[in-house]
Amino acid sequence: MKATQITAIAILSLAMASACGKSEPAADGDKAKPAAEGAEAGDKAGEAEAEAPKVEVPTLTINEADWVEKDLKEVSPMINVTIKAPKDATFEKNGNGGVDIKLAPFYMITVGNLAVGSLKEAVEWGDASSIGDSSYKDGKKIIDEENGFVFTYQMNDEDNGHKYAPESHFYFFIEKDGAVYSVNDTKPLDAMMSTPNEAYTEDIAKQVYGLVKGSATAN
Repeated sequence: MKATQITAIAILSLAMASACGKSEPAADGDKAKPAAEGAEAGDKAGEAEAEAPKVEVPTLTINEADWVEKDLKEVSPMINVTIKAPKDATFEKNGNGGVDIKLAPFYMITVGNLAVGSLKEAVEWGDASSIGDSSYKDGKKIIDEENGFVFTYQMNDEDNGHKYAPESHFYFFIEKDGAVYSVNDTKPLDAMMSTPNEAYTEDIAKQVYGLVKGSATAN
């Protein structure tokens, strides 16, 4: 009889110990904590994004007094052209045999020898390469002359709704003894993705076009 009582007490003790070892379910307030913490983290991320600095728009300062003549044939034999450029500009022969003139980290002038038979064909090529490019919209000429033009356009909207700002550029053409050369402003490859379109303003395009037009000649 004593043995039976001892055994019963032992079983009851084990059951109580097991019950004490089990964790109780979390209260409703406790269950809500992870969601609240997640929402708070999301709010902080949104605030950080809102406080993130906007991409700086670079500018090009043009001082005509700093522009000097340069014979581009010294850079590439295919480009028998003399043109004015800033004294601190860098000149480099590109893969097409033309000359890239970097005026600033985000702004470059490219001079090329076109495989066309006339100035008229060169202008048509310039039209197709600019306002006629299907990757862009709302293209129009701001200045339209016989051997060159300044234009503005903007990249097509993305499928996700993202819109691009308008940008302005120019083309100028030189013809001599059957050779036709093109001069246009462009984005350096290393600045292509990092430079906002707002950097390429109508004023800059007009100013540089005027300096090119007044100085570029075939030798």
